[in-house]
Amino acid sequence: MLHSRFLVLALSAFVVTACTSPDPVPDRPNILRFDATPAVVSPGESAALAWEVTGAQSISINEGVGEVSGTTAEVRPDATTTYTLTATNDHGSTTANATVVVTTTGGTNLSGDITTRTLPASGSPYLVTGDVTVPEGNRLTLEPGVRLVFTGHFKLAVLGRITAQGTAERPIVFTAANPTTGWAGMRLAATSDGGADFLERCIFEYGNKVGGENGAGDEGSYSENAGGALWIGSRSNVNLNNNTFRFNKAPAFGGAIMLIAPTSGGVAAGNVFHDNECTGPRTQFGGVGGAVNTAHLPASNHWTFRGGEFRNNRAPEGGALYFFDSNVTLDGIAMSGNTPNNWGTPEPQRLTVINTPR
Repeated sequence: MLHSRFLVLALSAFVVTACTSPDPVPDRPNILRFDATPAVVSPGESAALAWEVTGAQSISINEGVGEVSGTTAEVRPDATTTYTLTATNDHGSTTANATVVVTTTGGTNLSGDITTRTLPASGSPYLVTGDVTVPEGNRLTLEPGVRLVFTGHFKLAVLGRITAQGTAERPIVFTAANPTTGWAGMRLAATSDGGADFLERCIFEYGNKVGGENGAGDEGSYSENAGGALWIGSRSNVNLNNNTFRFNKAPAFGGAIMLIAPTSGGVAAGNVFHDNECTGPRTQFGGVGGAVNTAHLPASNHWTFRGGEFRNNRAPEGGALYFFDSNVTLDGIAMSGNTPNNWGTPEPQRLTVINTPR
């Protein structure tokens, strides 16, 4: 009888424990908006930082601004400056960035077809005031230290070839005057000219594709909703090394990069991807690859992502990377904070993973 009573008590404790639901995960602050107006100023001029934040107990901005109240703050930077707003509560912090570009020499306006073969650093910053195209058969070279500031939602379409090779001290920067609106990214369109592209030690930030989330369609429609900063189509010999991709987003595939059906394989080495997002939602045709998405990479066009880092990237599936119909190797990549996971694929047998966490 005593044994039975102990058994009943034990079962009761089990039922109580099993039925207890876990506590909800507390929310960090939500930054709905953080931008600068105007985003491009001359020396001595001021800009207004404006924000909208919910759920924060304190808000601060770096670069000497400090803790703030209200919803605006005036800044007067001496040089191009990226301001980081940090909103904090008992459950953690959330950050957002806004850049004020200071045009020390007035800058150089840029739009339309580019016939000049080289953009020298002496003309920087280049203020992109409309869509820019590198015509087929042409090569555009950007010198180290060049900064392209897209003043609206414009794209850089490369039908020819591009060489953008910065240095550690003087990277080449592709950015937006308004981080909220962003710019429409770089498109490396299909070509079979046998040449090569070089994107090395560049910073790609605030690329923002705004097409629908449904990724089905031809190459043109894919390029409108995939690869927030960089869309690489059917072309060969793309060199992609030691770049930084940050704060880019797209609704369908690859918040930072979409790589689709290249005509040759390659190695992307030493690149850093952080705070990129594929906004989704997850559908049959999209919502994958917070930083990178690849599609239709046959064995002969095998790509390797080597070294570098993926952190704090987000997507409905494949928080950092997603691979569809692709032969890919991940080799020695640092992963942290990607949501909901680091990478995903429906065909794991076509993926080789070396020293890279799942």
